[in-house]
Amino acid sequence: MKKGFTLVEVLVVVTMIMMIMVSIGGVMTGVFGSQSKNKAMDKITQNGNWILAELKKNILNADSSTENGEKFTCPIGVYDNSIVITNVKDGDKTTISCFLDSTTNSYKIASVSGKAVGTTIYLFQQNNDLRLKDCTNFVTCSTTPSLQLSNVKFNFNIEAGVDTLISKTTKDFSVDVTLRN
Repeated sequence: MKKGFTLVEVLVVVTMIMMIMVSIGGVMTGVFGSQSKNKAMDKITQNGNWILAELKKNILNADSSTENGEKFTCPIGVYDNSIVITNVKDGDKTTISCFLDSTTNSYKIASVSGKAVGTTIYLFQQNNDLRLKDCTNFVTCSTTPSLQLSNVKFNFNIEAGVDTLISKTTKDFSVDVTLRN
């Protein structure tokens, strides 16, 4: 009597081991993909919330008391990609806008000060990790029945990853700012 395994027995064991390895590989790929997506979502959320806070701060520091758009130029009832505000403290006009930068072919959100000519503060610039999807419906305003400006609403979308179904992560951000009159 010979001791050992037949070729069929060895092939069955090797096949079973390969199936187990493929299953473990699939689970590990899913875990790492999920972890990567969660990190991207955390980064998107952190950046988006900071942008919302800065936009809200700018609006709350704006003077909305005058009529005829002298101190507050905002699209009423329609969406646009920019708003002009006047700071209550120093009277400085600031334009907050979302635009497509033709040199980098990417969308940016910026605050451009009127007094300090050439002073642009980018609230968001595309980087290797994150990008704005577009500037559609960035800002709109609403008024009271007496036509006094009452509310400013900002919308934007940040995405991360590549344009595939598996690794692309996006999140919409929106803030309604009710003005102090």
